[in-house]
Amino acid sequence: MGTSQSSKGPKNGSDLVPPWANQTNNGSSSNVGGFRTVFGRFASSRDPNSLKKALNRYARQVSGGSKATNARLANIILAGGSLFDLLNESVIFDENNNVIVNLQDLNGISCDEAIAKIANALSENSEDSDKIQIAINEAMAEALDGVDKFDPKDITDDVLVDTMICYLSNSVFLQVTMDAGKAWNNSTTAIQLQNAENDLYEFISAVVDNFMQPQLSNNIRKFSKNDLITIQQNVIAEVWNEWEGYKE
Repeated sequence: MGTSQSSKGPKNGSDLVPPWANQTNNGSSSNVGGFRTVFGRFASSRDPNSLKKALNRYARQVSGGSKATNARLANIILAGGSLFDLLNESVIFDENNNVIVNLQDLNGISCDEAIAKIANALSENSEDSDKIQIAINEAMAEALDGVDKFDPKDITDDVLVDTMICYLSNSVFLQVTMDAGKAWNNSTTAIQLQNAENDLYEFISAVVDNFMQPQLSNNIRKFSKNDLITIQQNVIAEVWNEWEGYKE
């Protein structure tokens, strides 16, 4: 899982917290303490029951429910719609009909460079630009794994489905990770942190895939940008409903 580049270990006794877990701007709910306590148990033990209990509290108490989460992630969901539109149509325009990105212009450059250009273009001027860039980079790198030179022809239906599922999985993963904050310090070593991050991502990815794959697998090219925005919102609602059903 690419976003786990955080696990390089603490330096000079510094806290072992993923760099995107900004406690100042995240997890402001008065209920966040209980969530972080239970999440800390997962971070130290990788116990799946502790993770489920933590996500139950996160969905019910910290996030404010699926409607509040969809509002909080509105910029990220919108960027996901734009990402789909680009990969489906090969070019997207701004409100003045100026080209934002054209995949044909990226043909032949390294895949990493092409992905970075796409991520930068779709996150520009957004309040959530860092999260959007990370989510796009991770999603496209995973969907195009093994591709050296970028070619728009490589954006098959399967790649498009995988990219959108990975994008939403990464977006939810990043938000939960941020809100967990210093609970990550219960992972006492870099390896333990890496493993706990991977466990969290794999768990989130499996749940998102379970709800999103059936909605995208039948002729994904028929969907519009607005369709993908709605699908992402619906999947978040379904994921949150499942988490709220976990036993305390």
